Amino acid sequence: MKCYNSKKRKNGLMKDLILKLQNIFKKSPLGIMAVLAMDIAEIVLLSLNPFVIGSCIDGFFEHSYFWFYTLIALQFLLVVVRATNKILDTRLYEQIIEAESNDYYVEKIKTDANDSQISSRLNLVDEIISFFEVDLVQIIDMLGGIVFSLIYIFTASGPLLFFSAIAVSILVYIFTKRYHTEIAGNNVKLQDHDETREEVISSRNEQRFRGFTRTVLNLRISSSDLDAKAYLYTDVLQSVFLIFAIILTVNMGNYTSGQLFSIITYIMMLNERVCEINEVRVKVYGLIDSVTRLERNEE
Repeated sequence: MKCYNSKKRKNGLMKDLILKLQNIFKKSPLGIMAVLAMDIAEIVLLSLNPFVIGSCIDGFFEHSYFWFYTLIALQFLLVVVRATNKILDTRLYEQIIEAESNDYYVEKIKTDANDSQISSRLNLVDEIISFFEVDLVQIIDMLGGIVFSLIYIFTASGPLLFFSAIAVSILVYIFTKRYHTEIAGNNVKLQDHDETREEVISSRNEQRFRGFTRTVLNLRISSSDLDAKAYLYTDVLQSVFLIFAIILTVNMGNYTSGQLFSIITYIMMLNERVCEINEVRVKVYGLIDSVTRLERNEE
């Protein structure tokens, strides 16, 4: 992907993305911080669930209901946080999208950009703003899940399982990085074609439209095949690790039923979050490309 071959170029594009995100953040800093605070609260509550449920299981055997009442309280709090967050985030981000879309449209109708480019890039305005609503939350959730999982695995199971988890996570990242980089490249090409879609349609040329749809189809199939290869490596490595972890945990020490549940659940959580690392890289590359297109001087 030629946009990212040069390290200097890559750093410059990342700086442009950060500046763009900072400008969006300044439009409603308190509102965005409030919504993010609720997102983080939801992530923390969900990350605590395996530990609390495991403690609940052990508590039932001992006729103790402290953790059961704690679980009820946490679930009630989670419902309140989710409902409040859902109400606020749509109102907040849709207002920012409206303002940014209007500003971009007014700016671009004064240039030589054609209607197809303007239409396609207006969708990119939405994607960039959705970074705060979706992508940033996913990144926080990913990092939070990895940290919570590794902390519990280390404290409950010891260094062997802990370092095994880190080793497998690194291997998954290394083996799948190339495939996701190629997927990011395909996404750039798809966006290139999307910017010509309305122009192709308005040409009323059947052969041209068939060529357009065939190219899009081939790019999507290519990305799907690359994704399948990435998941193959990921599933094999993580399945082997999960089986190893279960055998090791069962034979290693005197764990209670609740502790076994928590350990295995955190391992599964870790596996899920590690899968997202390269997916997040693809999204960041997409955002960099979106900012580059929105700020591009039309030829």
